[in-house]
Amino acid sequence: MSTHGAQDRPVAAQALELDEQAEGASIARELVAELAPLEGAEQVLTADGGPWGTIKPQLKQFLVLLEPASPNADLQLLVSAQHRRDPFVIAFMNQLDQAGLQYQVRSSTLSEIKAHYQRVESGRSAVAGVTDSAARQQDVMRILGLAQQAKASDVHFVVGREITRIQFRVHGLLHEHAQVESRVGQELCFALYNTMCDVAEEHFQPDISQNARVKNAFVAQLGLFGARVATRPLVEGPLVVLRLLNDDKTLQTYEELGFHPVQIPLIDRLHRLPYGINLITGPTGSGKSKTLQVTLNLIAAETKGTKHILTLEDPPEYPIWANQSPLGHNESWDQAITTTLRLDPDILMPGEVRDLPSAVASLRGGMTGHQLWSTLHTNNAVASVQRLIDMGCDPSLVTDPALITGLINQSLLPVLCPHCAQPLTAGRHQVEPGLLERMHGLDLDQVKLKGPGCSQCRNTGVIRRTVVAEILLPTYGFMRRFRKEGAGEARSYWVGEMGGMTKIMHARSKVAAGLIDPRMAESEIGPLDFDRYVLEQHHAG
Repeated sequence: MSTHGAQDRPVAAQALELDEQAEGASIARELVAELAPLEGAEQVLTADGGPWGTIKPQLKQFLVLLEPASPNADLQLLVSAQHRRDPFVIAFMNQLDQAGLQYQVRSSTLSEIKAHYQRVESGRSAVAGVTDSAARQQDVMRILGLAQQAKASDVHFVVGREITRIQFRVHGLLHEHAQVESRVGQELCFALYNTMCDVAEEHFQPDISQNARVKNAFVAQLGLFGARVATRPLVEGPLVVLRLLNDDKTLQTYEELGFHPVQIPLIDRLHRLPYGINLITGPTGSGKSKTLQVTLNLIAAETKGTKHILTLEDPPEYPIWANQSPLGHNESWDQAITTTLRLDPDILMPGEVRDLPSAVASLRGGMTGHQLWSTLHTNNAVASVQRLIDMGCDPSLVTDPALITGLINQSLLPVLCPHCAQPLTAGRHQVEPGLLERMHGLDLDQVKLKGPGCSQCRNTGVIRRTVVAEILLPTYGFMRRFRKEGAGEARSYWVGEMGGMTKIMHARSKVAAGLIDPRMAESEIGPLDFDRYVLEQHHAG
């Protein structure tokens, strides 16, 4: 329950210096409110300058008192449905009662309440934007510019009751960049969504989840390929997250992505297959789309334009040497895949297999002689087969190695800054004994831990991220083991009999080389001794 009271509260309003070099401009400046009620419109009595405009700003987030245009109608008190029982809302209603006012209480939403105050401030009835949207656009652009300089993949606006925290995700790790007053944070979110995005909804609504894309005119200024926006209400205010789609042109080969030398020939083999389904899997933010881009670009280079490569993406995330097709409005994945199969593709890349209809359509594409690449959310390569079965796909198709030809699972791990990383031997006290045991077999003299940060790594301790992966080319023996004994035994067979390199093995090799902090590796992919138990189980069987 909200606790906005009559007493003043300290507001954590740290000025956000967005131009760190010359201007030193702060986005935490005061807006000029132009209180110009529209003729014939409802009057907002709780707006600044109104007869009840002296109530606390926090309370204005939850209610608005309106005087209808009709002189004989009762006042209307709009209250956020989730705050109807808030003690300070009730206290305000008591004040109205004591003043002898006749009013009706109506449940409302935070966005509708916000819209009434915005109408007063802007002097018009539309719900778009804030008083100085152009200035707030510039503020958002400066924030995104700093995020781009920091090589951030995501920007978070976490709007609370009193402060908004602005966070950057850099090399997979979340860092707080700055704090501003909540009022300013809300204005940034409104300006971003209402004036800088191609949106399906009419306007930003803090109390529901929404998705949008930043317009090309803005992302082009930042040197980005695109930017996605996702929002969701939290207890105290909205969360707005931007995914920055930046095409890193330094990563154009599997070696540069971080794949192990023994894995690269396996992917190259998949390039040369005339048909079959190849899935790149992993959790959200594991670099699947980048690996797809590199893969399709390499195939395009190898085939010298003699193959029709057609993608289907929502939205396109990276430039690819292919015919890139966005998912249409109100078009489902299975509908789009079926449509693209009629466009004479040799190689088809639907961006994601997300449900049974899209999985069935993808299987149809593989069965009709197309090479198909896509992504799937799973924790390991073997789990991809079980995931398709759980979706409802025909097990006889999913366990056919002539149809499911390649399963790649990957994660991204932070690479330590070579300038400030610390040897494990010097920081042994920072590592719990169990982890030392799980690194059995590694030369601990070569292992390094994340350092304190320095000028070379922008005080983060890491410089980039690298792939750790496992690549499985299913065989009839593997699929037979999967059908008869399940995913666990099939994985043991892959590791023990087929010589598969798991993601754990790949990570251990990079820990042993001093590239990755073992603690970071385990937080992302699990215990570093997990494969030892898989092999012991296999040999025991």
